[in-house]
Amino acid sequence: MPTTAFIDDLNEIETRHIQRLSVALAHTDSGRYCGILHIEVRHRPHRPKQSAVVAQMATALRTMLRDNDQLFHIDHQTLGLLIPNIAGISHALLAANRVQYLLSEAPATQQHLHPHIGIALYPEHGENMPDLLNSARIAARDFAQDQIGVYDPSRDWLGQQLARLEAPLREALAQNRFHLVFQAQINGQSLQIVGAEILLRWDDAVLGQVPPDQIVEVAEHLGLMDTLTRWVIQSGLRQFAVLRSEGYRGSMSLNLCPSNLADKDLAMYIANALEIWGIPANTLVLEITESALIADIDAALKQLEQLKSMGCLLSLDDFGTGYSSLAYLRRLPIDELKIDRSFIQSMAHCDKDAAIVQSMIELAHRLELTVVAEGVEDAVTAAFLQHHQCDTIQGFYYSRPLTLSAFKTYIQSMEQAA
Repeated sequence: MPTTAFIDDLNEIETRHIQRLSVALAHTDSGRYCGILHIEVRHRPHRPKQSAVVAQMATALRTMLRDNDQLFHIDHQTLGLLIPNIAGISHALLAANRVQYLLSEAPATQQHLHPHIGIALYPEHGENMPDLLNSARIAARDFAQDQIGVYDPSRDWLGQQLARLEAPLREALAQNRFHLVFQAQINGQSLQIVGAEILLRWDDAVLGQVPPDQIVEVAEHLGLMDTLTRWVIQSGLRQFAVLRSEGYRGSMSLNLCPSNLADKDLAMYIANALEIWGIPANTLVLEITESALIADIDAALKQLEQLKSMGCLLSLDDFGTGYSSLAYLRRLPIDELKIDRSFIQSMAHCDKDAAIVQSMIELAHRLELTVVAEGVEDAVTAAFLQHHQCDTIQGFYYSRPLTLSAFKTYIQSMEQAA
């Protein structure tokens, strides 16, 4: 049977999920289970090559299929394997080990494949195909050990957050219940305010203060991140315009999430917002993390080039934590490196981290990039950064995140002290 019999067109996947599970259940005896394996190849930069590898994976795995097993295409780097009528997790683990063995033995792919495999069972881990696939995906990405993970609801952080936050988050978006705060960015030599990062905050009457990382994670999963980002852009630029009308001439930084770089209308939306609020593009700094680039570096580059051509400044956030940050420096049209706080906050008691930070500053300057150090919380760290010519310093040592009115007061106090 040809490989195409096992790999479905992406457009057909959603409509076939119900049918797949129905067929599998029809071939599952009472007291036995259906298992789903999520088989993913990560960190391959070019989608055509990924798709070719997934096709090779399907060819390699077809030999293990029983009569009622179903192998299908999830996306350009992932296969799903639905195995009915199994005894339980132990049986699914045997199948996963068989998958690993066949892929390691495939001569055309053995130099390239590092599959991550997640397992979920019906009905314990989901009573429909989307839930089962999501559970298996979580197991593969978050809980895998030795490249095989079994879904564990007690460890499913995202599932717990979705149950807790989905309805309140949707209501907060509809009712405009978020707000922004500003954290000052200080010039390392003049000690004057040269910029501010805007940060999202949500204080819910029932939930209390919801951490920003939880907001973003849940919004990404629910497909609400574009809506939330556009709210941040409009609200942020509106408040930035107020600051500029009162004489502020620094920059404003805001974060873009992974899904934002897949939004083909993002650059146009930002351009329109800049025009509406009368903000010069070169005063807006857009921060991106390496994780936002990994999924599809070529598509991300096109988006960044658009933003750059508009005049916006680009910053690589959390620098130093990714697996190939130096490789990205050669390709990205960035203006700024933002050293991750994990290095900054450990410098005082770790000579190696201090040496790494010094090297990062020197490297950035050789590449004609400015450097921001975030997470600065004490005078010793600030002095070290100033001594080594770090351009911009951000952290509690100078200012915590402030509301707009408090930030205006902080600006005035800094001007009076100068």
